[in-house]
Amino acid sequence: MRWIRALTLGGLTWVVGCTESKVADDLDIVLKGRLVDEAGAALPEAMLKVYRSDNSSCAFAGFTASWKSVKARADGTFELDLLGADTRNGSIARCFVLRSPAQREGRSVSAAFLVQESEVQLPVLQEWTGTMTATEEAGGVSVGFRSLRATHGLESDGHVLSVRPSLREAWRVTDAVSPVRLSDYVLEDAAGLEAFVSVERDAKAGSESVSLTYVSDERALPRRALVPVSRGATCTYLNAETPCRLTNGELDGLVLFQTGVQEVVVQLARPVVPRKAVLRNFEVSGAVNELVLEGSADGTQWVPLANLLEGTGARPFVEVDLTGTTAVSQVRVKAVPRETTGQLRSLGQLSLFE
Repeated sequence: MRWIRALTLGGLTWVVGCTESKVADDLDIVLKGRLVDEAGAALPEAMLKVYRSDNSSCAFAGFTASWKSVKARADGTFELDLLGADTRNGSIARCFVLRSPAQREGRSVSAAFLVQESEVQLPVLQEWTGTMTATEEAGGVSVGFRSLRATHGLESDGHVLSVRPSLREAWRVTDAVSPVRLSDYVLEDAAGLEAFVSVERDAKAGSESVSLTYVSDERALPRRALVPVSRGATCTYLNAETPCRLTNGELDGLVLFQTGVQEVVVQLARPVVPRKAVLRNFEVSGAVNELVLEGSADGTQWVPLANLLEGTGARPFVEVDLTGTTAVSQVRVKAVPRETTGQLRSLGQLSLFE
């Protein structure tokens, strides 16, 4: 279900959950479009899937099955007949997503939209391969791609590069510009990592907005060999599991903290002077005055290692140099709340390197 995650990278918030429907239940509606490959050639007999939300919000990452499907003709065009009742839930317009068939290489193109007229003519759905490359370098891997602007002639920036071993991202680079260098700190010694790029842009279908999402082909990344000094370390927080899920090397893991957790402490196997930290799928909730990494030799006196607060919130994927100069045996992520509301919400992995 990689496409669903790609749809929620940030471009579908144009539709809120309570937009009033403008069509009557008995109105005959036709949905039209055309599917082509990157070179503009028709994709005949392609079976496109249609997903439908319960309301006007397109951020429905929980969807697991399509609502309908429609087959493209020999020239790549397709039509789907609907009733007004299909497009609304009570008085609320439903959001629809129409997606191209999943290609073996991973690419897809999709359109998210509301149906508010009797005829909906979607923009041409044109696949995008991204022409992905991955080259080993000293200390990392360089990932190259060809932008959507170069292949489609569209004014589209905001490329997002994602790395994953499975369904959940292990790393993300927003506003990516080719080539993107992924350090060994980011890649660690993980096997089976793949990179892909997604782009979102807005278009029109009649008087309504359409959000188009392009996902490139996947590119397997060379396996690297860097192991963090924190691998297998124990950790302490409210109802922490044993062994610690935050240091087990599963780069796409995720721990959702219980209410009230404001710090996580990692106990290292030996004292070290940590030079680098990587945090994945990291999120806070509420307001915080400080969000820091700190180190301690005895669990009593703590020294600052890094500031994790950028602008008004935490970044979900962080690679940061550490400032400590003395050996520590414990490292903690700490949120200092503002008016008691701030706390840690989630963390996938905390990796520390000498």
